[in-house]
Amino acid sequence: MSGVALAALSGCVALVMAVAGTYLARVRMPRPPVGVYEPADIVLLCVGIVLAPLLYLELPGTAVAAVFGVVLGLAVQFTLAPVVAARWPGAGWATATTWLLAAAGCAVTALLHDRPTGVRVGTDLLIAVAVVGVANLWTQSGMRAAHVAALAAALTCYDLVATALTDVTLRFATRVQGRPFAPMLALTGGQHPVSVGLGDLLLLVLFPLVAAKAYGRGAALMAGAVGVAVTGAISALFAVGALTSGFPLLTALGPLIVAQHLYWSRRLGGERTTAQWRAAPGAVRSGPAVRRG
Repeated sequence: MSGVALAALSGCVALVMAVAGTYLARVRMPRPPVGVYEPADIVLLCVGIVLAPLLYLELPGTAVAAVFGVVLGLAVQFTLAPVVAARWPGAGWATATTWLLAAAGCAVTALLHDRPTGVRVGTDLLIAVAVVGVANLWTQSGMRAAHVAALAAALTCYDLVATALTDVTLRFATRVQGRPFAPMLALTGGQHPVSVGLGDLLLLVLFPLVAAKAYGRGAALMAGAVGVAVTGAISALFAVGALTSGFPLLTALGPLIVAQHLYWSRRLGGERTTAQWRAAPGAVRSGPAVRRG
């Protein structure tokens, strides 16, 4: 694998984190009617993440691309709409849809003309915007650091089984590689692509946002630094040849997310509520929370 591409992947992850943090600070998304997150919601989310690749392996490749295209389309639209509407009221969804169709059209056109780099670039842009939006939606709608830690712990076990102990991840990645809307941020193609999976990228971006809401700026900076460090360390191991095949990133990242949550929760006495965060988003946490929630 190219050392330059591996270093660039860590840079891309850091960039998506930074954009997501800026979005959180400046854009208020409409709150969906989800109520309050409960443990059962996290369980259902885990089940969906575990079952999705197994179901997609039974579908034709074009059907998988179509499903992810629709999902990415919705995510890109609700991400861009508040940004556009702030500048041009009433034009949010129309402009977001136009941008989405343009990016999707470029990716499909590149596929038809056998230009894999164009397919990757178009898909990567959609993936990055979608991850920024989904991570912000979950954070702003009340997902707690405890929920993200539980999700990370469950997905750590799943990632180990699916990637290291079985070939589920490998078969799924091979199935979708090179197609528009493939659920991965990929910088290169070929037999050993330099890429990070959609689920891994979402956890890398989500936890710093939730940490900022729950515990303050210091926790967010630590979470971001840990995520970039893990990605960089794994990239370095690939660069020197210590790793040669797919690595379950969450087996390294997941326990660190859990450890950070436990550290900040015990140090500060619990999490801020979403209402407390909105009242003082830039406040530095230095004592116990008023209440948990």
